[in-house]
Amino acid sequence: MAQPQSSQSQFAPRFRNDVYPFIYPQKFKGALKDKVTIITGAAGAIGQSLAESFAVAGAKLVLTYNNTPPPPALKDKCLSLGAGSVTFIRCNVAQLDGCEDLVKQAHDAHGRVDILINNAGANGLGPMDAQDPVDFIRDIAVNFHGPYYLMRLLLPKFKEQRSGCVLNIASRAGTVAIPYSTSYCASKAALINLTACTQKEIDIEELHDIHLYSLHPGGIKSAMTLKKYGQESVSNIPEKARAWFANALDIYNDSPYLNGMVCVALATGIAKDVLRGKYFDVGQDLEDVLAQGDALSADPNLYGLHTSFLGGLANGGIPPGGYHVPEVPFVFPGYEV
Repeated sequence: MAQPQSSQSQFAPRFRNDVYPFIYPQKFKGALKDKVTIITGAAGAIGQSLAESFAVAGAKLVLTYNNTPPPPALKDKCLSLGAGSVTFIRCNVAQLDGCEDLVKQAHDAHGRVDILINNAGANGLGPMDAQDPVDFIRDIAVNFHGPYYLMRLLLPKFKEQRSGCVLNIASRAGTVAIPYSTSYCASKAALINLTACTQKEIDIEELHDIHLYSLHPGGIKSAMTLKKYGQESVSNIPEKARAWFANALDIYNDSPYLNGMVCVALATGIAKDVLRGKYFDVGQDLEDVLAQGDALSADPNLYGLHTSFLGGLANGGIPPGGYHVPEVPFVFPGYEV
């Protein structure tokens, strides 16, 4: 069948790099009061901003870290902003037993989990064939296995509750091919499709109040990004490619609170009718996108991974007319043996 086309006129959403009126924190004060929220990778710039944003919304925060604990001041700040409680738990999300222990601790303390934010990440730079396989697999484990483990552990509980939200911090890198970022691009693409596939399964069960999203958090000068594009890392790639990355950080000018407040808005369910299971770039004005909900519903390719072919050929080989012209049967190998 032909690719579905939207009957609605579409306009490009405004693009943002900082918090804007539709997602101002004061609009969401207490909107997630006492919702138990796990945030992995809470020690970094993106994680801390997520914690503060969900604190404004009144959530009970379970903040994880692996090697570097979040600064002690983060707890006091989150409590002052309105968090119901703040707990730090050390967890290596790349390991199943660590994820199991995290979920157990959260349930023992609070009796439930309402929101899961898979934010922990690993991101190196170097030739795929030169990267130590141990490092490559570690990147995949942190970026993909960890979110899978936690989703696998929490989804049955969400189904019992008939509610829950998963926010997977993916990346634009999951939608494009970037040289020398193979483990990162591959794992983030897998995370985007994990989100979409799982949402379809949940929708078949008609559990409308369980909603998942994958997100590009914007260009943020986090410690991970600064290390990736630092001189030491760039020196590990072929000299002819170094100029390509020399000014890579120039586009990393987005506020981490933009991602934080978009995540809060999504967790309230404001967009679950049209963006559930989708990949969303937080730089796009959420109000503008939601205003075109009919267009999103009419075209399932929007805000998801898909492949384009010459002549508008649909993925799967079905021609635009919606049918195949039968071929004359061919008897292999077509010549006398």
